[in-house]
Amino acid sequence: MSECMKNKSYELTDLTDGSCQYPGIAIGADGISHVCWQEYKNRHDAVYTGWLKNGNVQDKRKVSGEGEALHPVICAFDGMIWYAWSECQDREWQILLRYHKNEAYSPIFTVARGEALFYPQFLTANGRLALVFNEQGRGYSHSILAWLGEDGVKQREIISQAEKTYRPTCCLGNDGYIYAAYDSFNGSRYDILIRVRSDAGWSGEVKINNSEQWASRPIISAGTNGATVCWYEYGDGAEFSYCSTDIRVKNGVAVRGDVKILSANKNWYHDISSSSNGKGTTVFAYTWGKYNINVRYRLKGQDWSEPVVMSYDDTNCAVHPVVIVDEENNIHLLWQFAYKNGHFDRNAGIVYNTMSIAEMPEYFDREVETSIDHFVQPIQEEKFFDRRTEQETKRWMEKNGYGHLQLLFGDIHGQSGLSDGVGEIDQYYHYANVRADLDFTALTDHDCYPDWISQSEWEWMRTTNRLMNTDGELACLLAYEWTPNEYRYDYGHKNIYYRGDDGDIFRSCDVQGMTPPQLFESLKQYDAMAFPHHPAALWGLVSAATDWDFHDPQIQRLVEIYSRHADFETYESSSVYTKNIEKLKGHSVSDALARKYRIGFTAGSDSHQMEHGVEGGIFAVFSPEFSREGIYDAMYDRFTYATTGARILVSLKIGTAHMGQEISINKGESVLLDVSTLGTGKGKVQIIKNNLVFAEMETEDGSCDFSHIDTNCCSDDYYYVRVIQEDQHMAWTSPIWINC
Repeated sequence: MSECMKNKSYELTDLTDGSCQYPGIAIGADGISHVCWQEYKNRHDAVYTGWLKNGNVQDKRKVSGEGEALHPVICAFDGMIWYAWSECQDREWQILLRYHKNEAYSPIFTVARGEALFYPQFLTANGRLALVFNEQGRGYSHSILAWLGEDGVKQREIISQAEKTYRPTCCLGNDGYIYAAYDSFNGSRYDILIRVRSDAGWSGEVKINNSEQWASRPIISAGTNGATVCWYEYGDGAEFSYCSTDIRVKNGVAVRGDVKILSANKNWYHDISSSSNGKGTTVFAYTWGKYNINVRYRLKGQDWSEPVVMSYDDTNCAVHPVVIVDEENNIHLLWQFAYKNGHFDRNAGIVYNTMSIAEMPEYFDREVETSIDHFVQPIQEEKFFDRRTEQETKRWMEKNGYGHLQLLFGDIHGQSGLSDGVGEIDQYYHYANVRADLDFTALTDHDCYPDWISQSEWEWMRTTNRLMNTDGELACLLAYEWTPNEYRYDYGHKNIYYRGDDGDIFRSCDVQGMTPPQLFESLKQYDAMAFPHHPAALWGLVSAATDWDFHDPQIQRLVEIYSRHADFETYESSSVYTKNIEKLKGHSVSDALARKYRIGFTAGSDSHQMEHGVEGGIFAVFSPEFSREGIYDAMYDRFTYATTGARILVSLKIGTAHMGQEISINKGESVLLDVSTLGTGKGKVQIIKNNLVFAEMETEDGSCDFSHIDTNCCSDDYYYVRVIQEDQHMAWTSPIWINC
């Protein structure tokens, strides 16, 4: 953005006073711009409103209730300004509504009450006002349309036919029909579905996306001959595209035009907004990574324009755009500013930009969408995810005395678009199940990047996790990522895990979570755990390496030995299946073990591109039951082993003691180590004692069973198994420790 354009930006909120996000804007009949946003302050979320004069907010007022407010929207209708939002109190969600008329605010009306209510959007049609939103429950997710009046809800109906639909949006087309769009999970992928309402009622659902990628977050607005829909798609390797198509009605059914790919590349994080006016002008705003808001427009009967960067373009973060175009073809853009990676305040602020379409060609920038952030580049090495058959696995389990247990594989480290990743939070869980074939997972969005996870967002994460958790199918752990180096201190990143639904979020700005000792004490009230990951990572801007001077054996039960970033077993170790980032000496897993820390192993993806369970690693637990509680308890017991992605079977025992346990022996007593592996290819199996190779066997087919005696045991000795295959896949068991 040039300095000329930056001078047309207005910062509506104060970063030092609170963290503000999810902005909204509407223009009243008098031409005044009215705005709303969500503000997080003192561990509480509220909706605030006001109107703009010379780029400043006038008459700022809180309009939400006593609960935790989420994602407000705004609409100008019939001389009134209407507001709606989700709000959570005592783990119950409501869709709430309020309007401003004649300089006074109405009472708060309840549109809906239930277990999970999200994504409200307004619709104005034929002199009436309605609200569409999403109602979720275990096994279903419906799109709801509620017609409104000044005294609340007049009529309500389910407008979706598919079993699981999300993020509904509606508009009145220029042909007089009402169009509805939402994304839908069909059991294997997400599609964009359209319905149209005529005098005869609602038509059937029509799929409008035509690629194999997952399609998400449709925004629908009036088009020249009906409606225009914009959405985003993403696929493997961080590939994404922003798409648009026109919809019209033929014989009572929605008919799609050609799908136009407005932009495509490789990147993380996507958010969009679209709007149209009575002249037939449509505008589309979208994020480019986390760092820019780009805007395109389309005049009536013409094609889409080139992009214009309407955010600061200064390497800081620009997210959550909301755009409208007025009847004079002026674009009004609200977006959320947050600082880039590094030691920065993590409060977010709301920025307002305006520009006439006549000015836009001067700032067309074709090159801005050609670059790719090196950090999001996919790992090039092709990886195969071989596994043994169910019968082979069962025989191996019984042979090694695990017949009463279940061997379950998971990845409990990945991000969504709630922080700095790709996709929606519901999609994260569905991906784990149908694309990665995981038994368990956890969503670990950052507590403070690009901004703080607010209290209502935490409740949203908790609710979604609870609904997605299905014993025997996909166990889901409630979690988040503690990320202090993006705020103030370089203690290293830790993922926080809870056994059930209970658990608060302790951010790296909170007194209860600012340092590792404070965090550990706060987590003990919930019997929660904190696992360090990429323990030796050195980003360059700041260190993300674990400060091993801080350790609590009750809380830090496991460490992530492997992820998309690197093999962190030692400073020297590397893997073709990772980025092999720069490491900091003295911070690897072997360094923690050398400090006599009794810490077991996990592996994960740390995927930001919705490829958890695919890129990076996975790990296995031995659990008596297929439930999140059983899996959590196995993690606490360190009854785990990590792999690079292949489902290698590996066991280490000393007598009846299994990996992760501590045994007591008499001084001078020998120990017999029993090793059993059933890998997926040729390789070698090593016993590691005190960070050195103690014994090694080769295997031609992955099967390897042997015993090895140690006659020189001392207190605090530890042993674990490392498997190295010719295909570069690896596995590591959690150690067994000796007490003398």
